[in-house]
Amino acid sequence: MSRTYRRRRHRYEYRWVLRDWRNAPFLGAPLLLDRHSADGRRAVARFHSDNEITMRGAAPRWYRKVYGRRLSTFNDKQLRRWLADPGYDPVMLAWHRHAANWSWW
Repeated sequence: MSRTYRRRRHRYEYRWVLRDWRNAPFLGAPLLLDRHSADGRRAVARFHSDNEITMRGAAPRWYRKVYGRRLSTFNDKQLRRWLADPGYDPVMLAWHRHAANWSWW
C-alpha cells in the first residue's frame, strides 16, 4: 500500500515542526515560522521526508555487535546452566534484528 494512499486523509499538527530553534538561546523561546513562507515550506518538506535524525538508519555497527554478543553470552549461560542442572528452567532471549536499533534510540 503506498504511503500517499495510507495517509491521504491524515491531518498533521505542524507546531513542533515550524519552530525555529536557531534563535531560541537569544530570545528565550523559539519563533514560529509561517507555514507558507520559504523556511516554513522547507521545514514541512523535511518533516515529511524520511531524512529526519531518528530515521537515518540503524544503530552503529559497534553497538549492534556489543548488543548481539551480550545477548549471545546470556543465552549461552542459560544453556550451560540447564546442561549442568536439568531441573533448571532456562529463560532464553530471542534476538530480533531490530532489537539493537530499538534500544539505541
